[in-house]
Amino acid sequence: MARTQQQRRAETVARLLDAGIETIIEIGYARASAAIIAKRAGLSVGALFRHYPTMGDFMAATGHEVLRRQLDLFGKRVAEIPADKPALESALTILRDVTGNDTNAVLYELMVAARTDAALRATLQHVLTEYAAKIDEVAAGVPGIDNLDPDLLPVVRALLTNAFDGAALLRGVLPTPDLEDKRIALLTDLLGGR
Repeated sequence: MARTQQQRRAETVARLLDAGIETIIEIGYARASAAIIAKRAGLSVGALFRHYPTMGDFMAATGHEVLRRQLDLFGKRVAEIPADKPALESALTILRDVTGNDTNAVLYELMVAARTDAALRATLQHVLTEYAAKIDEVAAGVPGIDNLDPDLLPVVRALLTNAFDGAALLRGVLPTPDLEDKRIALLTDLLGGR
């Protein structure tokens, strides 16, 4: 059966985003050119620019896709926490693992680039604001989270994601495996989860 134009477009966009993510993971944002990404996707550079007018638009879409994948992964893993496990400690472990994976490293690369790229910064601000709200939605489903003051949930989310993001960035340069479990235990205690 013949694919529709919409299906072909969706497949092309998915290939480009996959290639963008894989390229940034492998060689970093600074060396991720349209030519390299298109080649990895098995497409022409023109195909990339048919769907995204600029590389900034493409990188913003890549950031959005990374955040979508990370949120899906986090939500799925939180939903799988066994009832007999401490929910908060398990959720913190999941958050640590998700922020420390290769896919999330793409987001770090984009955020560093956005520091000096106003267009990328503006787009990522929008995407990250949307992402934060969705993290709050997912976090609201973590058993025991209702013990926290709802007004503090965004503060706690920011505190935890910043802590784990910072640890993930440092891990590649200055690994501290002896602190990983201690960090989760301390955060669990601070949040009243033990």
